[in-house]
Amino acid sequence: MHPILFHLGPLTIYSYGAMLALAVLVGLWIAQKEALRRKVDPDFMPTLAFWAVLAGLIGARLAYVVVDWSHFASNPVEILFIWDGGLTFYGAVILAVPVALWLARRWRLPFGTVADLVAVAAAAGYPIARIGCFLNGCCYGKPTNLPWAVAFPFDGIPRHPTQLYSSFAGLIIFLILWRWRSKESFPGELALLYLALYCVYRFFIEFFRVTPLVGSWLNLGQVASLILLGLTLVTWLVLRRRLGGKSGV
Repeated sequence: MHPILFHLGPLTIYSYGAMLALAVLVGLWIAQKEALRRKVDPDFMPTLAFWAVLAGLIGARLAYVVVDWSHFASNPVEILFIWDGGLTFYGAVILAVPVALWLARRWRLPFGTVADLVAVAAAAGYPIARIGCFLNGCCYGKPTNLPWAVAFPFDGIPRHPTQLYSSFAGLIIFLILWRWRSKESFPGELALLYLALYCVYRFFIEFFRVTPLVGSWLNLGQVASLILLGLTLVTWLVLRRRLGGKSGV
């Protein structure tokens, strides 16, 4: 693994932080293209980028800290060390939704349109961020004898490179969303599609990851995926009936 890319004088450039920054830039670029297609005010995108990224990072980090509180309780200063890895997607969603709602009202845009832009940006950046996880050596998988197994430095045991699995799955999800952009029935459908696809991918990838179980065979990520998938599908059905073919939500 390569957790440190290089040193710039006294400054250390971490691979996870660098890939996360690249993911944000690529996501913003893609979202800007989508905003132009939807004829959204160009001045809106920098505002969306700032607040969505800030809320996403805070929410993702807080969720990770809560899940692994037994570690951070005795090492509270490490809560700030996001360059070491440790962000949870579902935490980002929890804070990103109210931020998107606030921005939609402030700019008088359909909430669904703002949610779609956030979803496209997240989908574009996610595969890149997961490569950062691989370089950092976090979010690793269970031991395996498969020929593509990777031995991570912390124990040298060949494991599933679940970070690369996630990166590939994320790329597929982004391509599906990109093809679906012109087919959505109402603003917000793209965001719902992204959440549904992410939940399905996340549920299955968790079988290969090292995560404490909640009950007999499911872990916390899988339980969260099932709950969010159910809520997403119900929301999609309701909105499709009420707003299919209409211009705003």
